[in-house]
Amino acid sequence: MKFRISDIPDSKSVRELTVSPSDFSLGDIEHDGIDLKVQFTKILNTLQVRYDAKTNLQLTCDRSLEKFSYPVDVNYVILFKPDVEDDESDNQAIRQLNVSSNIIDIEQEVRDSILLSIPIKKLHPRFIRDDGTQTEYTETFGHSEEPNSDEASTDPRWDALKQLKNKQ
Repeated sequence: MKFRISDIPDSKSVRELTVSPSDFSLGDIEHDGIDLKVQFTKILNTLQVRYDAKTNLQLTCDRSLEKFSYPVDVNYVILFKPDVEDDESDNQAIRQLNVSSNIIDIEQEVRDSILLSIPIKKLHPRFIRDDGTQTEYTETFGHSEEPNSDEASTDPRWDALKQLKNKQ
């Protein structure tokens, strides 16, 4: 995901890449490879890079611990200009253009935009309704002899602790 500035023609151009999982790591998260479409707009000393990255991530459900495939499609814009301070927002960044190195690298931005698209609560699709809301999670661990009992049964250890406290 490194491009030579001198190889990018003036005005607009497009490059499409397929990046294999072995060439691009997302840390602990597995992916099927990334289809990357990069659009360059080069005018004088300014270079705008707009990319669209598509992949399927292999996530683990927070509820059931099952693996599932999560599709990701992210768009991001990077504006490279000489003599500017780096700045970043949700869908675009401004980076300093170093003409003497003749190389721009968008790998970190691609990695960050994919990782930021992962939901905080990773749920298997079977726990999500058609309208996007979560299904109720009613699985219980163990069972009670009397599920509708109004009596509050207490652990005998608590009673022993209360007796110790009362003696003091």
